Amino acid sequence: MRLLIAASFIPILFLGSCSQDKNSIDTPQTGIGFSATAPKASRAAATTTASLQEFIVYAYTESTILMDGVTVSRDGGSWTYSPIVYWPGTAVNFYAISPDIRGYVPESSDGSHTIREMTYGGTDLIYAVSLNQHERPTPVDLTFRHAMSKIAVMLSSANSKYNIKVYHVLLRNIFLKGDFSLPDETTTNVTAEGEWENLDLKSDAMVFYDHGTPISLSSTPVDITSNNLDASFFVPQPLDPFSFTTSGQFSGGYIQVDCEIIDKASGKKIWPSEYTPDYLLVDNSPCGRMLFPLLTADVKKWHQGYSYIYNIIINNSYVLDTIEFQPGVIDFTEEQPY
Repeated sequence: MRLLIAASFIPILFLGSCSQDKNSIDTPQTGIGFSATAPKASRAAATTTASLQEFIVYAYTESTILMDGVTVSRDGGSWTYSPIVYWPGTAVNFYAISPDIRGYVPESSDGSHTIREMTYGGTDLIYAVSLNQHERPTPVDLTFRHAMSKIAVMLSSANSKYNIKVYHVLLRNIFLKGDFSLPDETTTNVTAEGEWENLDLKSDAMVFYDHGTPISLSSTPVDITSNNLDASFFVPQPLDPFSFTTSGQFSGGYIQVDCEIIDKASGKKIWPSEYTPDYLLVDNSPCGRMLFPLLTADVKKWHQGYSYIYNIIINNSYVLDTIEFQPGVIDFTEEQPY
């Protein structure tokens, strides 16, 4: 039985489908309980076992719906839901997601356990599958995995002569939407990984906006994507090589940093200047644009369950060929890719 995760609420499916008559002669009197484990995370914004507060469960037994999008919530050290669902005499397959994203992704009707048109933003989508479970006195173990890629951009400057003021940072020419299918395998297995398909909406995503007050870089790297535009989790995807022409044609995925560079001693703006080509100027702004490829020798693809930290160091006023940057990859789950 494959799970349909519908995007919108269908009230009739929630009436009576989530419980069984306790007095039925064929129904054991053991309620189904849950135990949830979320993956470790390298950064505070990601969901962990400690921060997970609720998840949505679908359960099937012999092609019969046993639980249809039931919300399971943390209650101290345990997990509760209502009304209680009792174990049938047959095997049960459980599928779970968190958070409840049904209200803002389109409804699917193809019968698969697929989340349609999941988009980027502040949602750390996690999922768990537990197959072929039978009546037990202990809770059903649900091991969650991260479905998205987490992207952070760190900015710094080691040059004390310049005041480098950053106004905006964008990730350009990337896929912002895709369909995610849960695996047909219990997620405690290292091979159990969902699948992303139908990547779409190749466009730009702003991950930092100055809100009227640009930030000045220092020698201490700062994560400009943190606590700003709530855009950290992206669709896993292959990355295209970055290229550009002097006529201003850009292709491939890249990071755009909109900034200006001021000489501290004189107070004079040294970049952008009258010599800066038009294609590196930002319209209706004092900024120039510095461009850094998303694809590097270390990072050729964003994988699900991984956190990618792009550490950009701007030390001088030269653009493109001498700006230093050092991308780093941190395992989102602090485990090997699965």
